[in-house]
Amino acid sequence: MYARLGAGLLVAALALTACSGNDSPASSPATGGNEKVELTFVNWDGGMDKVVDEWNQLNPNIQVQLSKPSGTGYTLYNKLITNNKAGTNPDITQVEYQALPALIANQVVVPLDDYVKGLDAKYDKASLAQVQFEGKTYGVPQNVCPMVFFYRKDVFDKLGLKPPATWDEYATTAAALKKADPKKFIGNFTAADPGWFAGLAQQAGANWWKADGDTWSVSINDAASKKVADFWDGLITKGLVSPQPNWSAQWNTEMNNGTIVGWVGAQWGPNQLPSIAKDTAGKWAAAPLPAWTAGDATVGIWGGETEAVTANSKHPAEAAKFVEWLNSSEAGMTSLIKHVQAFPASPAGQQLPALKTPPPFMSNQPDYNTLMATAAKSVRTFDIWGPNANVTFDSYSNAFAAALQKKTPLAGALDTMQEATVADMKKLGFQVAG
Repeated sequence: MYARLGAGLLVAALALTACSGNDSPASSPATGGNEKVELTFVNWDGGMDKVVDEWNQLNPNIQVQLSKPSGTGYTLYNKLITNNKAGTNPDITQVEYQALPALIANQVVVPLDDYVKGLDAKYDKASLAQVQFEGKTYGVPQNVCPMVFFYRKDVFDKLGLKPPATWDEYATTAAALKKADPKKFIGNFTAADPGWFAGLAQQAGANWWKADGDTWSVSINDAASKKVADFWDGLITKGLVSPQPNWSAQWNTEMNNGTIVGWVGAQWGPNQLPSIAKDTAGKWAAAPLPAWTAGDATVGIWGGETEAVTANSKHPAEAAKFVEWLNSSEAGMTSLIKHVQAFPASPAGQQLPALKTPPPFMSNQPDYNTLMATAAKSVRTFDIWGPNANVTFDSYSNAFAAALQKKTPLAGALDTMQEATVADMKKLGFQVAG
């Protein structure tokens, strides 16, 4: 199944299937004897240099040279797409899950099936869904980021409140908190984080993209996503949540001074809280994400990444060996936990001794990583990310910010996202139903 992208370039329509097929590029010669291979690796994570150092000490004949990109996210991905034809890309690149389809569609990265085996026995379907397209595997899942609810335990305890188990309880607790202290909010709605909303839509049952043969279906404004938008719309209208977007100076201030006492976040939250709310260490706790139906443990993800081997690499076998070590070996995963604060996508990795100690900012919750491992078992993701998720994400930020400013229904922003995504896919040459 194929679609035409740009000036005559055939690209995969990226329908998700089980891993199969052997069309990967020819293996590079195996390293042996004193032959030395040098690989280049682009990654923006703090602490990754220490992880790479450990690999280099263990593998003198396959040395990895790490460099930080000039820009993260789609700034990097667009540069990779541009440099692909010139043949100047690194051997290995960091890539977020939602961006991988775009790199596959532009033939920037290659399948790893000839080099990496047995992933289906090491990972669950939700994690593998992030890296497998058209029956081929383009990465080894590095981390999983289940969404959870962070709350100021000291404030909740003082007011006799409990972390909400359902979204109905979230609304009720938000009202009770506001009544007890009109200056406080249980959380915020963020127009700055499309991945945040996507994770909430996943939990509600949304599937924004599907591929059938060479035809795509796009359903960003489906009933599940509108249910999520309407829920937050009601809270905003009643003044029960803050409209301050994540990462803004005002949001940081309100998180730090106790104006905002809850955050719908993800597993990596404790890594960010020190720079967001530095004076509140030891005061936060994490609880399962509120459910739409009591007892349903389903959650979406916010974030996550893998490493991919580029089409420009002259040593794909060695590059794949590094990627596999990094994300699925005990040594590699332990190093990622210690130095990058990653939470492994591998269920075995989630049981490593390095996770017995909670993140420093959550030292009051010794079972923090146990909670994350439990949440990870019930992760639900989109079956597939679209090939132009960057356009979808840009549209989210613009459309939801406009809706908040104009006080128009948030569900209308989803219609705008739908239109922008479909129009761009058609412009790129993809067949889109409807």
